[in-house]
Amino acid sequence: IPRWRDVAARLVPYHEDAAEGVLIGDGVHLTESHRHFSHMLWMHPLRERTWDNPADRDVMRRTFTHWSAMRTAWAGYSYPAASSISALMGDAEQALAYLRYLLDGNVIGVAQLMPNTMYKEGSNLAIESPLTAAQSVLDMVVDSDTHGIKVFPATAWPDAHIAGLRTQGAFLVDASRRNGRTEWVRVRSEAGEPLVLNHGITGDLDVRDQQGRPLQWRPVSATTAEIRLNRGDSAVVTTRGSHPDLRVRDVPAETTAPAWGLP
Repeated sequence: IPRWRDVAARLVPYHEDAAEGVLIGDGVHLTESHRHFSHMLWMHPLRERTWDNPADRDVMRRTFTHWSAMRTAWAGYSYPAASSISALMGDAEQALAYLRYLLDGNVIGVAQLMPNTMYKEGSNLAIESPLTAAQSVLDMVVDSDTHGIKVFPATAWPDAHIAGLRTQGAFLVDASRRNGRTEWVRVRSEAGEPLVLNHGITGDLDVRDQQGRPLQWRPVSATTAEIRLNRGDSAVVTTRGSHPDLRVRDVPAETTAPAWGLP
């Protein structure tokens, strides 16, 4: 404890530049392309500043724009990282574009994602980029932190379905999106922690348990609800008066593409 207190006492604010955002260090600028985003860890994944706070958005945008404008030294995992950061800033189209660049098999310097999802950088074999890409997909369809859960926060596809995705707070989330709109969300609590849910459903809501009984909840914003759940309870959020099919469904692909590993 004394050691951590000493570290905390000597920490200084991040050094910033009016044009470049957060710097690497005091007077240390990012002057050329780099594959790593280590000077942005405060944004992703630590979230010391968040897009939900309007006062943080400018420095987040400036820092990311400066890094992402220089891509000549990027590696494969740089693109999914850029995708996840774009997703947390709510830019669905940009998040998808970064991810597709890697998944489409482009040669990135000496790196390339192969048709069987394996990844290489020159003669080196690696695994971090496919795993980072998988995380980017998750970040586009569900997001969570200590402030709550967001469903489809940066989903570019008009139709999507998720089932059993685990979030912070020990919640399991199912949800369906159809024709560009969220039609229902189901959240199961495994710990009884407070639930703040950005469901994305506009208009009047029904919030019910698995048996269809009304649950206690209060609106936080037009698309966010605070719902009281005990351990093991579930909440189903729908448009007022609707009774959608909550079963898992397959979502057809928007375009044709070869299956992984096949010609």
